[in-house]
Amino acid sequence: MNVTRRAMALVVVALLASLSLLTACGSTSSSAGLPPREPPAGEHQLTAEDVNAWLDGKLPDALKNGDIPGAVVTVVKDGQVVTTRGYGWADTGASGGQPVAVDPQRSLFRVASVSKIPTSIAAMQLVEQGKLDLDTDISAYLDFEIERRFDEPLTLRHLLTHSAGFDEHGSLTPTTDLEAYVKNDPPAQVFAPGTTPGYSNYGMALAGYIVQRVSGQPFEAYVREHVLEPAGMTSSTYEQPLPKDMAGSLGPGYTSTGEEVPFEVMGDFPAGSLTVSAPDFAAFMNAQLSRSPKLLREETWEQMWSPGLGEERLGNRAKAGEMGLGYFELTRHGRRIVEHGGDNQGWHSKFELYPEEKTGIFISYNGDGNESSRTLREDLAQGFADRYFPGETVKASGSKDSAEHAHQVAGTYVPSRSPWTTFLSAWMPAFSPVTIEHTGGGKLILDETQYVEVEPWVWRQVDGAGAIAAQVKDGKVVSLSLGPALTLIPVTPVQQALAPVFGVCLVLLLVVTVAWPVGALRRRRALKRGQEVSAPLPWLTRVARGGGALALAAQLTWILLLATISKGLSSNGSLTWLVPVIRGAQVLQALGVVAVIPAAADLVIALRRRAGWRRVTMSVVLLAALVALAWWAWAGNALVPSLGM
Repeated sequence: MNVTRRAMALVVVALLASLSLLTACGSTSSSAGLPPREPPAGEHQLTAEDVNAWLDGKLPDALKNGDIPGAVVTVVKDGQVVTTRGYGWADTGASGGQPVAVDPQRSLFRVASVSKIPTSIAAMQLVEQGKLDLDTDISAYLDFEIERRFDEPLTLRHLLTHSAGFDEHGSLTPTTDLEAYVKNDPPAQVFAPGTTPGYSNYGMALAGYIVQRVSGQPFEAYVREHVLEPAGMTSSTYEQPLPKDMAGSLGPGYTSTGEEVPFEVMGDFPAGSLTVSAPDFAAFMNAQLSRSPKLLREETWEQMWSPGLGEERLGNRAKAGEMGLGYFELTRHGRRIVEHGGDNQGWHSKFELYPEEKTGIFISYNGDGNESSRTLREDLAQGFADRYFPGETVKASGSKDSAEHAHQVAGTYVPSRSPWTTFLSAWMPAFSPVTIEHTGGGKLILDETQYVEVEPWVWRQVDGAGAIAAQVKDGKVVSLSLGPALTLIPVTPVQQALAPVFGVCLVLLLVVTVAWPVGALRRRRALKRGQEVSAPLPWLTRVARGGGALALAAQLTWILLLATISKGLSSNGSLTWLVPVIRGAQVLQALGVVAVIPAAADLVIALRRRAGWRRVTMSVVLLAALVALAWWAWAGNALVPSLGM
């Protein structure tokens, strides 16, 4: 009976969606259940008819093939909304309720890091008012001290360009208190400010906190009053949870397996908590493209869309694209684009603005999808550019040194946005490596995408907007820029050794730990048979092997933690329960380090007394494993107090 009712509900929803398509204006519709439509042939004009046909022919299949429940897309040009389209389901009914189709006018979507744009605008409003300065050390605006590792000033410019040098660092305990978030366990500064762009949610949250401090208003209230409402965003908010009058318009996000994602509460909400409707975002894109004086002066808009650091700070890496002040800067077919994307578990969004063409496109969808969905946003953005702003394909420079340059760049790198100083750094090279290959003909390959050298040490994607630029010093590649806010650092020999050393130690400690009770059983059986046996293990040997067992327990606990984190459990709800697990692993690890002392003493005694080969071998193996694991714990920051993830 329930199945029948649900099937009937699906039919009714589909019929209503089709009816709304027929009765609504051509530029705004829900397309749940629509068959693909062939776009008009010939040259394509950016009109509602052409865009709608293109989207209707592309999005339904893309969502179906990618296992994504629903999406909204809106396109604007010359201050007008060209189209706003909804596809699929805002709520699939997986939890037992009735399925709800995406309503392009009312459905709300969480846009994650797209939230950083209104936050950046808010900061620049205060710069215009003289209350903030882009290049003054932020200590002038804060009521607490950030630990510094470098003498250079840390400025608002660095926060807005993601170049403050912060470690990748998250909190285990969700909070809606911005002050508590920025003050409690802040990330370390691992790169000198202005030198190594590395995307940082904490940095943007800190910018939001500065807005709150300097304006004298809670961040949510300031940005609503001074950014969202003046831009025409009347059904958008940073508040969490959502206000009651908005909560009913937000469906759940969905994991790759179709499970609902609970509403995530985040302490760094200036960096990621914005919830919007498609019409609101269309109004926001038009406000930006018109350089709305309600938000900022025209020269400030241009400043935000221009390189925030410059080649004098970044060197050759600037040629891969730079951050503006909050915005990503890139080009498609030679046209300037400013944009931003956003990702939370279950929610993915992106918008691109063409300032000179006064055109913008926005997409947001409510599911993680499968492998084939990973490039959906980029494919849509590139397809939009190919269709309405075509240009020539990127051509190689033809330099005779291209093959040698590609050979030097090829290798394994670690992103600057990585946990460099927390317990996760021990596994960083193993779990987040970026491998770049070369074809032998001067091309680079990254994630199956080809890049050609367009000028010395600069490569551009053959069919897309991606770019790679190398910083070379004394003939050696010291870093790469992979777009505006991501620097790649070559993996060091120490980093390469961490995972293998951990694995070898795991095997050795398993051997010693298992051999201990096995030897005891063999001795007991021999005694029962009346056979001659060696003396029992000395107490020092037992202490040493007990220390090895504790070190092994620490390794198994780390593996359990990694499995938990890799499953994405850190995305939802409180992870306070992980704190004692991490601390327990650290205590066990520390005891394993201390066990080096009795293990060394035991080996010395065993050699002096000419103990049997089995005992000496086990003592050597145990000491080697404990010493190597102690090095791993030191080099991999396994014992640092910080619990950031």
